[in-house]
Amino acid sequence: MVDRLTQETVAFADSLTFAALPADVIDAAKRCLVDGVGVAIAGLETDVVGQLKIYSKSSSESGPCRLFGDPDHKATAAQAALYFGTCGNALDWDDVQLPEGDARPFGLLMHGTSPILATLIAVTDLVQGETGRVVTGEDFLTAFVAGWEVSGKLALTVTPGHYFKGFHTSATLGTFGCTIAAGKLLGLTAEQMTWSIGHAASMAAGVQASMGTMTKPMHVGWCAARGIEAALLARAGLDGSADALDGPRGYLATTSSGADVTRADGRFGQPFILSNPGVSAKPYPCGAVTHPGMDALARIMSDNDLTADDIKRIIVSAGDKMWGVISYPFAETPFQAKYSFPFLLAAIALRGGAGRAEFREDFIRSDACVVFQKKVETKVDDALGGDSDDIIATRLDIETQDGRTITVDGRADYPGGPITPFNDDAVDLKFDAATSGLLPADKAEAVRSMLRTFETQADAGVLLDTLGKITVPVQ
Repeated sequence: MVDRLTQETVAFADSLTFAALPADVIDAAKRCLVDGVGVAIAGLETDVVGQLKIYSKSSSESGPCRLFGDPDHKATAAQAALYFGTCGNALDWDDVQLPEGDARPFGLLMHGTSPILATLIAVTDLVQGETGRVVTGEDFLTAFVAGWEVSGKLALTVTPGHYFKGFHTSATLGTFGCTIAAGKLLGLTAEQMTWSIGHAASMAAGVQASMGTMTKPMHVGWCAARGIEAALLARAGLDGSADALDGPRGYLATTSSGADVTRADGRFGQPFILSNPGVSAKPYPCGAVTHPGMDALARIMSDNDLTADDIKRIIVSAGDKMWGVISYPFAETPFQAKYSFPFLLAAIALRGGAGRAEFREDFIRSDACVVFQKKVETKVDDALGGDSDDIIATRLDIETQDGRTITVDGRADYPGGPITPFNDDAVDLKFDAATSGLLPADKAEAVRSMLRTFETQADAGVLLDTLGKITVPVQ
């Protein structure tokens, strides 16, 4: 293994300036901010965030950082980051990293924006509270790009085995991006940044056994909190390993069999991940690997003018790796629903889509949804996925009440996917859908416009200033 990856990571982050960022990277970063803030606002109405807010108010130490959507309550930076990061992933609607080549399949990589955004919002308040120094929009975006680049490149180094062993990539490798982003805003020296990576290597964790439970979205919150703690420990003078990433007993060797560090070594910013291969703003608030199959059902129903009542049975076929992740044969809770193909197809068939309203218990437990879920069978097909580990490969065999069988494959070019990612207009529409009923239309427009011009903001704290208090309606 190359033994200098930790040092290259530090050198890249330490030297990165806003002036060095290409225009397309800045545009992509701002698009990520719009999407990330939108889905975090939507996350405020979930049970996990409601319970976490109660926990935060009852057990957290007082600090200089506002809780997202509740500026009257102050907490430590780590606690605020845990809260906001959990908001961002509570619906599993936050963006994902696109793959680079066949060896790192789509769906196994990073939820990059939510943890880094949570880190930076908290640290912005921390810096101002400690020193009175204002974090500018340019400072914020530079740290955001640095964090995304580090976590995204590291995600490319690990083999798919990291994920298939049961690690949750966003939680594990996301911790390093959060550490870099926090260190950048805090103004750590290169030596302190190295130490912070050493601390992060002993903190980064998260296993897929948590998927389908409230623990899973907290993975994103925890990696934001740990990133801040790692940076603060280093700032306080606690040293850490200089080869914590790529050393023989470092993080990559320990958690990934055969990590290919050449995918990151010498490649930070060459090109930036935010522009190439880019980021996918997710169309549905559930596991990305299910999206081609969901889109396939929507297409076939539209093309054949089918209703849910016209469908007698659906057999969903995919490789065994799909069923290791999408493991619930029947959904009873909102979190189970995100990892249940029978439920996801029920939402498409009954509602024509899957958004905030579909991932609520009243729909999940409705008679129509329960009945339709029972029409869906899942099947392992070794011919799907194969040697490419293409976990998203899916086939639907749809039997209709009038005796027809319609077969359709999930396509990688579905809207919002790796081949056809959302553009600015599509992200704006998604922002509106995510914030409807939570932000008045004029405030939603003000937030979105501010984020689209974030580099011009003299004070990055304007984001929480503009959002203010968000009241979640009783459902």
